Amino acid sequence: MAGDISRRAVLTSLGMTGAAIAAGGIMGGNANAVFGAGAADINILDYGAVPGGVTDTSVAIQSAIDAAKGSLSGAVRIPKGRWKCKNVIVENCTLAFDDGAVLVFELGATDNGLLLRSNTRLYNATFEVSNTASPPDGNFGNVFRIGDYEAVPSEAYSNIRVQGAKLYCMNATRKAQAVEVLGQVNDFVMEDMVFYGPFDAGIIVHWGGDVGSADAHNQFVTYSYHPHDGVIRNIRFKPYNGVAGNYGVILSAVYDITVENIAFDGWTCPIRILPGDVYAQVAVSAEKNKVQTGIVIRDVDIADPPARASNKASAPIFIQGSSATVRTPIGPTYTLDSISSIRISRVTYSLSPGKTYGGSPLFLVYYSSGVSVEEVTASGFESVGEYLALVEYCNDCRISFTGATANGSRIYGSMNCEIDARTTGTAAAQTGGKTGLTAAGTSLVGTLTSVLSVGATTISLSAVSTALTVPKGQRIWLTGEKSVIIAKTTPLSATAANTVPIEPSSVAENSGAAAVIKVVCSGLTITGRYSKWEQGVMLSDVYGARVEAEFLLNGKYDVLLAGSRADCIRINKSRFVAGGRKNDGSLLANIHLGTTGDRISVTECDFEPQGAPCVNRHLFGGAELSNVTIGGNDFGGSTLASVAVGPQSNAASQRGKICIHGNTYRSGTALVAPGTIQGTYVGGAFQGFAASAPSAGYWRAGDSLANEAPAVGAPKGWRCTATGTPGTWVSEGNL
Repeated sequence: MAGDISRRAVLTSLGMTGAAIAAGGIMGGNANAVFGAGAADINILDYGAVPGGVTDTSVAIQSAIDAAKGSLSGAVRIPKGRWKCKNVIVENCTLAFDDGAVLVFELGATDNGLLLRSNTRLYNATFEVSNTASPPDGNFGNVFRIGDYEAVPSEAYSNIRVQGAKLYCMNATRKAQAVEVLGQVNDFVMEDMVFYGPFDAGIIVHWGGDVGSADAHNQFVTYSYHPHDGVIRNIRFKPYNGVAGNYGVILSAVYDITVENIAFDGWTCPIRILPGDVYAQVAVSAEKNKVQTGIVIRDVDIADPPARASNKASAPIFIQGSSATVRTPIGPTYTLDSISSIRISRVTYSLSPGKTYGGSPLFLVYYSSGVSVEEVTASGFESVGEYLALVEYCNDCRISFTGATANGSRIYGSMNCEIDARTTGTAAAQTGGKTGLTAAGTSLVGTLTSVLSVGATTISLSAVSTALTVPKGQRIWLTGEKSVIIAKTTPLSATAANTVPIEPSSVAENSGAAAVIKVVCSGLTITGRYSKWEQGVMLSDVYGARVEAEFLLNGKYDVLLAGSRADCIRINKSRFVAGGRKNDGSLLANIHLGTTGDRISVTECDFEPQGAPCVNRHLFGGAELSNVTIGGNDFGGSTLASVAVGPQSNAASQRGKICIHGNTYRSGTALVAPGTIQGTYVGGAFQGFAASAPSAGYWRAGDSLANEAPAVGAPKGWRCTATGTPGTWVSEGNL
């Protein structure tokens, strides 16, 4: 076969050893030698099969299978040669291929090669498929299919094993599908398989139900079944005659599926996981709370994913939590709102020298919850202008990776997620405005169109600018500090009124009030190492984050708090080494605290300025910061006035003062720059140090400042006797 590889090379790539290799192939020259089928074997030649791959022998092969049904101790033997057939049903039977045996499929729009049903074994198979027409849906056009897209209660398939198979797509362009597992299927194993050439899809495991046969993609569905308890392992996806396939493995609305030890060479979209058109909305009762749970994928190798048209949904690993809307009148459903459990680990991406890549992030997690993508390593993508990891509108996910693209990585509008990255940019990235990891949010604006009462479970909003599907758990802010929590992930329209489900409201509001939906990142934990970026980590409109990481050789900022606000941020036990490599005369700071944040702490961190150029401030912040704590840090041998924050806020709603205490810094070096007030809170009053009584900023009665430059005849300090901006300050007398 042109373009084929040796059987021993296939076995080596699949990691097969022992008896199978000793037998002379994935199955061996005579399948019976391995499986001991003995006298019960049935040879398709005895039923009139004609070799050569030209004459259709479907009837002969089907007759042989029908004769062997129920005799799993025996087998239908496919002898060496090429055998043309299609639409053959394999059930209660073992189908074993001798070495050199090939089934040839020429499939029309509504054909399949084999239909595998319960109690089936398929061993050592080789298939060649060409499609004369494109199939209307996933029920057709397959090398083999297990189950039925239009699943019915009486059709349940189980106890199916496919071991050792090579599938060749002979089409010039992507048209054929390889394997579909549909509907009521459980207890299936596919292992030791190689897919060659331009299949449009390799393995699809997909829900089924009463989808209807006419205009199936637009029919409402009233019940659905979901494949489960399946194993897919030791699979290779390769090009054939220089052409690779499109989709590798698609898992759509399934549960308890394990995929392990799989490799992709040049395929466009290796892994897609999505909840299907109905998710669990109309799942039969036994499966209601199981869909999208128990999915485990591990040991994945993705080599040379090709450049493609810009489309983040074509990411090599794409995990989506939003379902389509056309299948059920119930409306869209999201895994954000329900149980989901997806674990992907030990993933290797590699891009060979001279290869190009672009058009999507390396992996995307989108509107999902309960997703873990860990132990990801990427090499060769340092100059690729895409995100390595893109996490959008997700909850309760864990992402860890090593490597970099020229665009860094991004987490957007997500809650309660953990990111652990070891990412190193390039010399160009140090000065090119790129960030190792960006966490960001946005705000949408609308108007309350009906009265909101205490206890209400919905809120009515005018058209919202801009249109967005807003995740469960985000807040809608009303006047003052009043807010409600979104109870269900909801698409918001920019042109029509919106009714949004909310947790029972604890506040009331009048119709016509402004409503601001703040889609923010919150509850984040960021760990790892960030090196050689202009910004190591940027938090923009983030409400609640903990940063505990190492920062090395970044160009301008190691940590930057940006956007309209960055609140409840803890930078703790982090290490900052030799930052400020940009050296262009601009502000260079290990940590830029932003200008309007609230409740920010920098504690127990180590700062190690090394060499030149270096930062010109370790910590910097603007005028409207409030409730900032800087304590227990070690500024080492730095000669900088390490902290420059202020002047004090004028806003009565903010404390406007910086609590600085317990830091270690070089003897003889000022810890704080002019204009920064050093001190702490004792009870409700601030006690600190200053060079003079304040002339700006909001202060409360009882606040006191000692003179940081005491001298005989100079004031001991000053005390605020009346709250205000700057309040009334009285000298405590002279020394």
